[in-house]
Parts: sequence; structure tokens; C-alpha cells
Amino acid sequence: MGVGKTTVGRLLAASLRCPLSDSDGEIEAREGATVRQLQDRIGGAALHALEATILLDALEQPAPTVICAAASTVEDERCRTALHGPAVTVVWLQATLATLVARYDADPHRPRYPEGTRAALAAQLASRAVQFASVATVTIAVDALTAEQILRRLRC
Repeated sequence: MGVGKTTVGRLLAASLRCPLSDSDGEIEAREGATVRQLQDRIGGAALHALEATILLDALEQPAPTVICAAASTVEDERCRTALHGPAVTVVWLQATLATLVARYDADPHRPRYPEGTRAALAAQLASRAVQFASVATVTIAVDALTAEQILRRLRC
């Protein structure tokens, strides 16, 4: 959604000296296409199913891993159940709609929506907020923070 999960995830993985699993990168490697291309080709529902599979596969890895999951995964019951696992810490990088729209529109690999970015992201925020809150171990409001500041908050 544009909260900075990949940037923060890379920093956190380097800091912890563990692997990084980023949903967008994993999808591109598996499918040979960006999430935008896949949404155009297979549709949103199929893309979200793929994103859920990527998260569930990453959670099954035996070694500690920093996982940057697609926001859509929180809508999948299987993913929410897996995120409640005892060895899982879920960090919800929370941003306002204005921040999300600005970041989202600046990234050419992100899917486009017929109703427009603002309307699509507003609907997603409204439908996912309770689900994010239900799985989050840590919540950080990221609007005014750099990736390094977010990382420092995670170390506390």
C-alpha cells in the first residue's frame, strides 16, 4: 500500500542478519511479472490469492525471516491465523490516506484502479484496519518518520 514495508524490511533484515522475504519481489521472481502486470492479467482476486500463498510459504521457513507481506494478506483467514503463531511478530506500519496516496502514485509497479487511487486505498483502509489491528504485535504510525527512525522504534 505504500507504507514503506520493503525499505524498512531491508533495514531490519540487515540489522538482524537474517533473510528478507518481500511479497512483491517474490511474486516477480515466481511469475516473471510485477504486481501491476499481474493484476491487469489475472485480476485482483487471483493476485491476492497469490500474495496469501507467498506469505504462508514465507511463514513456513525454518529460519527467522523478516517478511514484508502484501497488505491484502490480512483479509485471508488462513494468513490471519498463521500471523497469530507464537514465533511471529507482526509490525503494522500505519499511514494516513494522504501519505499512502502520495507514495502509491509515485511507484510505477503498483496496480491502478478504475475508481482512482484515493478511492481504492480509502476503501482498503476502511476494510482492513480492524484486521490489521487484530494481528499486529506492534503498530507504528509512519507518516512523519524515516525508515531509520522506524527501525529505531522497532529496536525498543
